[in-house]
Amino acid sequence: MYFCLNPISMKHFIFPIVAIMLLGCNTAKTGDTTTYFGGQIINPKSDFVLLLKDDKVIDTLPINKSNKFIKSYNSINEGLYTFKHGTEFQYVYFEPGDSILIRLNTWDFDESLVFSGKGSEKNEFLINFFLKNEKVEKEEKKLYQYFILDEFPFQQKIDSLTKERLRFYNDFSANAPEFSEGFKKLATTALYFPMYRLKEMYPYYYKWAHELDDFPKVSETFYDFRNNINLNEESLVSFYPYQNYVISYLYSLTYTDLPRGDKKGKITNKLLHTISENIELETFKNTLLKRVVVNDFLTSESTCSINTKTLALFEETCTNPEFVAQIKNLVNDSKLVANKNALHNFEITKYNNNDVLLINDVIKNKNTVIYFWSTNFMSSEYLAKRIHYLEDKYPNILFVGINMQPDAPNLSKDYFLQQLNIDKQFKLTENSFAHKFLASKYPRTIIVDKNGIVENGFTYLASKKLHGELKRIEKSNF
Repeated sequence: MYFCLNPISMKHFIFPIVAIMLLGCNTAKTGDTTTYFGGQIINPKSDFVLLLKDDKVIDTLPINKSNKFIKSYNSINEGLYTFKHGTEFQYVYFEPGDSILIRLNTWDFDESLVFSGKGSEKNEFLINFFLKNEKVEKEEKKLYQYFILDEFPFQQKIDSLTKERLRFYNDFSANAPEFSEGFKKLATTALYFPMYRLKEMYPYYYKWAHELDDFPKVSETFYDFRNNINLNEESLVSFYPYQNYVISYLYSLTYTDLPRGDKKGKITNKLLHTISENIELETFKNTLLKRVVVNDFLTSESTCSINTKTLALFEETCTNPEFVAQIKNLVNDSKLVANKNALHNFEITKYNNNDVLLINDVIKNKNTVIYFWSTNFMSSEYLAKRIHYLEDKYPNILFVGINMQPDAPNLSKDYFLQQLNIDKQFKLTENSFAHKFLASKYPRTIIVDKNGIVENGFTYLASKKLHGELKRIEKSNF
């Protein structure tokens, strides 16, 4: 989410007259705490919007034929909420008595989002600060030039960035209604925590940039900001600037306290211990533990896997049985398609008819990438752009897409999915053998050579190691 105070044309606020009158009447009453949330979704991906609190769905808001929705709440607690449509989500901050309307286009979810109504100012602030932070993250490679600096000039850069963000906050708040204490806490977190995160990352990247054996020593005051940070702030745990800072802090504690030369498995295990020792909020702790283990799985050598000691430690420290079951399924899934073995045949159907095909007939005599996808895990925009890029870069490899969702979406109704070649898109039959190695519901990519032998049984489209493997298999054509 990012901030830009762009002029908003009146067409963004065209809503049913009855809804506007309803909002106006209720918010005008002194002391009325009825809260309204509504909006218009351009190019909707489904017929509903989800409202969540702390990652739990608290309401489903149906979208009508005009692509609009609205709902009133007689008792809603002040705080940060999330609304989700399709695979995209954004934050919304409510105070009792707010009447918040949104308008967005799913083809450009964040950039097109605008707010109106009582309470819109603070949400405009959040979306624009989100967009500022996203820009920083996208340009993170440019920040590496800061990490190569010694402590004092690096601190000067951080101070400069912080002052710029503070000016933005002061300019905005000067022209906005008085913010509540709860929102001020959220706003200052959005302002400062991305800067704190850079300081947590500094020793690691400085060491890497200068090819040092040890982490650089920093002054006693370098981490003074930590004295004012609560790692167990319940009202902030679902706010990504807070989450990202806490994770970077935990990594910093872990890495700077490790003996030189420790391997990846030991680092992951130490990180799991660090989380358990520092995070008291059970739900937050379990979420972080799962996140670390999944990251360990996805960044393992070539084929995704989890170290047995890491898995045992996760089962010991995580108290969420659903998370434990998901990770176990992920491990079992990875084992059911073994490298250097023939791919087990499984049934698929085309999108445009129900004829049953066998995967081995479709990929016969072709070096192939079979990517199982789900819009529950990735946006249709990312999927379409990624596949087009890979197909252009590796024209001698067949890319076969298989939607693993039981209710596979209609490709023709999604702007980005329409861009995929429907002749290379398939669905699973109800009894397809593939369901056995998709128990975790996590998308996976399987690389098979032209002889039907599995070269990599579990990788993923965004893997940094994917290009090396595709270059290798492409050469086998000649």
